[in-house]
Amino acid sequence: QTKMERRSFIKASCTLCGLALVPGLLNSCSKSSTTTNKNVNFTLDLSSSTNSALQNVGGYVVSNDVIVIRTGSGSFIALSALCTHQGCTVGYNANSKQLVCPCHGGTFDTNGTVLAGPPPKPLQKFTVTQSGNTLTIKS
Repeated sequence: QTKMERRSFIKASCTLCGLALVPGLLNSCSKSSTTTNKNVNFTLDLSSSTNSALQNVGGYVVSNDVIVIRTGSGSFIALSALCTHQGCTVGYNANSKQLVCPCHGGTFDTNGTVLAGPPPKPLQKFTVTQSGNTLTIKS
């Protein structure tokens, strides 16, 4: 009978320890780390090799947690590069014209609107102006 009590005690202890971990696991996917709007004001030099991806339509760069995408011959968009689900950095798929979060599969259109997945809010959009080889990105 002592063995049975010990076995029951161990089983109950393991169950309680397991239950104690569940809230942390459940909350890990509900956390939203990018819920506030961000103020940005920076420039990108299109002639710099760092930004060479922006020479081609569909190319993009990430700078200051902002993804800047060339959408046409003289048109660019800028959105927060941080997924509104957990703050992972999104990438751009030129074929589907969607921004994709690699962490949990969230997808956004080029306006930042959530198309699929767990993101609770759209991506923040920024203003892009071009003057010669300089792009200015502002809130």
